[in-house]
Amino acid sequence: MASGQRSVVSGQWSAVSGQRSVVSGQWSVVSGQWSVVSGQRSAVSGQRSVVSSQRSVVSGPTGQ
Repeated sequence: MASGQRSVVSGQWSAVSGQRSVVSGQWSVVSGQWSVVSGQRSAVSGQRSVVSSQRSVVSGPTGQ
């Protein structure tokens, strides 16, 4: 099951490439470390939401 989800995470890795070197050593125990990966993912999601907010601000002046 983990292998199937790993493909989904691989898409996110580009953003977390800096952390990958640390997690790569733990890859052997993916299921055990998932909780850590989930924590990192939420941080990435938080950054994305900030970008979305900036876009909405840019969209306002552009519309006018």
